[in-house]
Amino acid sequence: MFTNAHVVSSSFFPFFLSCHIFSLMLSTIMMMSKGVMILFFINMIFISYLMLLWLKDIILEGSAGYHNFVVDFGFLKGFLIFIMTEIMFFFSIFWVLFNKFILENIYWEMGSLIYEVGLPLINTFLLLFSGVISTWAHSKSIKKENFKFLLMIVIFLGVLFLMVQFYEYSNLFFNMGDGVGGSLFYFLTGFHGFHVIVGVILLILSFVRLINYSFSATNNFFFDCGVIYWHFVDVVWLLLFLLIYL
Repeated sequence: MFTNAHVVSSSFFPFFLSCHIFSLMLSTIMMMSKGVMILFFINMIFISYLMLLWLKDIILEGSAGYHNFVVDFGFLKGFLIFIMTEIMFFFSIFWVLFNKFILENIYWEMGSLIYEVGLPLINTFLLLFSGVISTWAHSKSIKKENFKFLLMIVIFLGVLFLMVQFYEYSNLFFNMGDGVGGSLFYFLTGFHGFHVIVGVILLILSFVRLINYSFSATNNFFFDCGVIYWHFVDVVWLLLFLLIYL
């Protein structure tokens, strides 16, 4: 039953990537407890570099015709499992938020810290509009139509969202050390911002592959995953906006 499945060639990237991810967790602890930041950034550079090399091998493998339906279905299952882990990750953070609301009543503390919703409202419109455009681009990719311009708009809106959030951070009058409310605010919005960066990178890579004719006529799987991930980012931001800013 597995005769049509392609066994990928051996690679050392998963092992070294796992080592650097583990090292990243340790360097994060050192950064937060001792203020040592250099190891954190070194690990981030190596992780990014290894992921790009691994992705390059996978793309070349697919371009050579080794990725059939069985392999693509395996990729899809793996990506959906990844999305589920992301959902559980944010669920755990939201659970802390609800727990503090109910048991320790920090609502007024956060309310006193956050009183402006103008910039977050702008970011909400930016992400919602980008989600609509990404769905439109995905529908065009299914119909084998050109969607380069639409993809450029989504990338631009994602970058604009990050710029607005950076401006908001630079003008806030509290920081992560201002009680539980400040910690939860920066942790939730900061990790969501990190996921927006990842989503923008996925869409940029999709655009690069598109202009280099790396996508086949029947398989835009990489772009499909990027769109799914972008919608996940949209939903998380809506929850953040409703629960924190409003």
